[in-house]
Amino acid sequence: KMNLSADGASAARRFLVQHGRPLEQALYAFHFERGPADAVLDALTPYQNSDGGFGHGLEPDLQLADSSAIVTTVGLQHLRDVKAGADNPLVQRAIAYLLTTYDPSIQTWQIIPANVDDAPHAPWWAYDDELSHRWHGFLANPRAEIVGYLVEYAALVPPELLTELGAAVVAHLEANPQPEMHDLLCYIRLVETEALPGALRERMLPLLSAVIDETVARDASAWAEYGLQPLTVVSSPESPFAGLLADALPANLDYLVQQQGEDGAWAPNWSWFGLYDEAWPASERAWKGVLTVKALRQLRAFGRL
Repeated sequence: KMNLSADGASAARRFLVQHGRPLEQALYAFHFERGPADAVLDALTPYQNSDGGFGHGLEPDLQLADSSAIVTTVGLQHLRDVKAGADNPLVQRAIAYLLTTYDPSIQTWQIIPANVDDAPHAPWWAYDDELSHRWHGFLANPRAEIVGYLVEYAALVPPELLTELGAAVVAHLEANPQPEMHDLLCYIRLVETEALPGALRERMLPLLSAVIDETVARDASAWAEYGLQPLTVVSSPESPFAGLLADALPANLDYLVQQQGEDGAWAPNWSWFGLYDEAWPASERAWKGVLTVKALRQLRAFGRL
């Protein structure tokens, strides 16, 4: 098996120090240098708007300053990551934003706002007639992931809404047991929510295991393309799906080690295909920071660091 060399690890750190956003620098320090969670919270704060939602390019493919449901889920990923509690003001504002923007008529959230074209974004974030269709009515993405945060921060959420949404998300998966990649990742974040009632998790796990078994690329020849790799769905040996992909994970970890660039970073294997050409380099640099922290955390979790 291939491990990341000491030189590789220091090149990654150097990239983050020189080119990473303050957020990824704080996350790296938190995870690898016993840095304070408060530094991560401070770095997250500029991305949160007065309405409680997150924007401002926190998700580098979406540069809009205004809040959106999708970017707010990214903010909550980080808040969960540093174990921010329901007493944290950033958490309280984010959950309040989600409760305010929830649309009961469709039992979900509009994934992005109509003015998304005010700022550069990836082509798949265009606001057009196809938007709802492209994201399957927003019934898994972002809904399933949001429900995980509502469960986690249940102290801030009306209990009847939690019950209703938990039931709706599981019923939707049972009725549509072949979620596409991005929907699947939202379901995975939901089942990885420790506070999720066991009965809901038990109904979801076999369905998710089946679709992961069917759709994750186990062959290295597919990994250069944008798609589901074992490490896309398994972040650590504790993942509920680590056993299912045990045969493919070692080779995927070798591949991850090999993907480190000359600059010390891991780079996105996608682009904006010429849309907003002038803005892509900054987005790509931000993604490199995000993906470098992620790669280092996965390599360490699997004993490859």
